[in-house]
Amino acid sequence: MARNSAMNRVLLQRDFLAVFVTIVNAFSWYFPLYLFFQSTLGRLQLESTFLLAAFGVQCAAAVCSAIAGTALVKRSQSRDALLTVWMLVGIIASTSMVALETFGTTYVLLVSFLLGISLGLGFPSCLAYFGDYSIPENRGRLAGITFFASSLCIFFIALLLSFSTLIVGALILAAWRGIGLFLFLLTRSKQDCRKEDTMHAYTEVSYKSVLLDKSFLLYVIPWIMFCLINFLEAPVVDIFLGEDVASFIPIAEFGIGSFAALIGGWVSDSIGRKRVVIFGFITLGIGYAVLGLFPSIILSWYLYIILDGVAWGIFLLMFYLILWAELAGNRIKDKYYLIGILPLLISSYIQILFTPYAKLIDISAAFSLASLFLFLAVFPILLAPETLPEKKIELKRFRKYMERAKKVKEKHAKG
Repeated sequence: MARNSAMNRVLLQRDFLAVFVTIVNAFSWYFPLYLFFQSTLGRLQLESTFLLAAFGVQCAAAVCSAIAGTALVKRSQSRDALLTVWMLVGIIASTSMVALETFGTTYVLLVSFLLGISLGLGFPSCLAYFGDYSIPENRGRLAGITFFASSLCIFFIALLLSFSTLIVGALILAAWRGIGLFLFLLTRSKQDCRKEDTMHAYTEVSYKSVLLDKSFLLYVIPWIMFCLINFLEAPVVDIFLGEDVASFIPIAEFGIGSFAALIGGWVSDSIGRKRVVIFGFITLGIGYAVLGLFPSIILSWYLYIILDGVAWGIFLLMFYLILWAELAGNRIKDKYYLIGILPLLISSYIQILFTPYAKLIDISAAFSLASLFLFLAVFPILLAPETLPEKKIELKRFRKYMERAKKVKEKHAKG
């Protein structure tokens, strides 16, 4: 009870409440926005080469603005100012989609550029915000709750957008981003989280030092492998399972992944992050192996959907919110998070490039190779250190032991 009340106090703290609001709003705004923008461009019947260019502009703008954002945070004494500007850009970008059907292709490219900036400019700092204000021994649970709350909001926004026209949908997204900005300004601490006296507690870090960090590489290399494999396999899976089942996959995996993240966060606080990440890779590897060995059995399709959903929930939890904060330690975390989110961002664009060629791939060989590489991805993690300190894991085990002993003692006393 004491541990639960301690975590509740953290959740209700003014500083962490601002972090919670910012991340939940960012996730539940951008993911529905991306799908809404994608479906809108599909209805406009634009040429495939132009669509590649539009999404390429968005991806490049997101990467470049993310790099610029980490540089601005370094020079500024306030992260809050950057996050405020970032959310304002999100409101402008959402509103700009209102006229997508009115103007020509140049305007579509402009909107793509704005949407890229609205994601990248403050996203690493937003995630680093979580790392700075979450407690290591409760970080998994806090991340699981944050991700689960984000999932509920994503479902709600996506449901509204599914019944909306372009204009109404764009205004809903702009309003939701505006609500996030208002709540952030309302809940943030009056004392700036990045003033000079606070910044002295953290060590500045370069991109080179992050990339030469052995522990970081042992986690980021498997993460890159997962992103590439999953995004390249997605079009193959859609072709193999058919249009009806393929349209059902994102909804099912989204729901499964939300609960997997919530449970995975709790478990990772007890047994450590490393074991949970290994479980995710093994789970997904088994999913592809089953799909490759029994492609004609419908039961294997649904088993794959369940296992893929579990893996996605675990990986987004670990590789978005938890691991980079703990690998950064007492160093400034923005660059760790920036490099950590790039594989997912770039792989999503590689999928768009690869999709026209998915029909040429042998399905059985594709699933077998995916399973093999996912199992190989486990080996770097086996060599990686546990990011949750062993002392904290042992302390939790000792507390559980004492609680069980106390219950046994009370039971015998009553007897």
